Amino acid sequence: MSGYVPALIVLFCIVLGLKARINIFEHFYEGAKDGIIALWRILPTIIGIFVAMALVRNGILWGYIVDTIGLVLSPFGVSKELVPLALMRPFSGSASLAILTKLLGEHGPDSLIGLSASTFMASTETAFYVAATYLASVQIKKSRHIFIVALVVQFLVLIASSLIWRVLL
Repeated sequence: MSGYVPALIVLFCIVLGLKARINIFEHFYEGAKDGIIALWRILPTIIGIFVAMALVRNGILWGYIVDTIGLVLSPFGVSKELVPLALMRPFSGSASLAILTKLLGEHGPDSLIGLSASTFMASTETAFYVAATYLASVQIKKSRHIFIVALVVQFLVLIASSLIWRVLL
């Protein structure tokens, strides 16, 4: 049944357009053209984010970064296993979901790591990706403190989710 919902929405829009006596194809064409222009504006940003993520993730630098941040966050109760998720989450939802799936498979969903990772994942957003694509689409060059605040919030949520589950378990 849910497969029919998109078709019903399109059909509903066409019927409303015919009832209002507007040129449906012209409006569709203008919307599609605006969408392609917006995509063209944000495409370099998206490509840059994914290339940078691939270079860091596949290089020797990744292990060093994870180990260093793990040592810094361990006094706050954050497990070293959660660091790759924390590093990837601001940039990519699908990559962070893959890391979460791996963590849940290795440690179990009811473990401290599984619960902390799930809480962190549900409480955060792909902040860099969203902010970068938004800023690129509206052509804002000076982002000020958006990315610093996004990083600070991501790591505060990581610490909070780890500490909350340590107290509850």
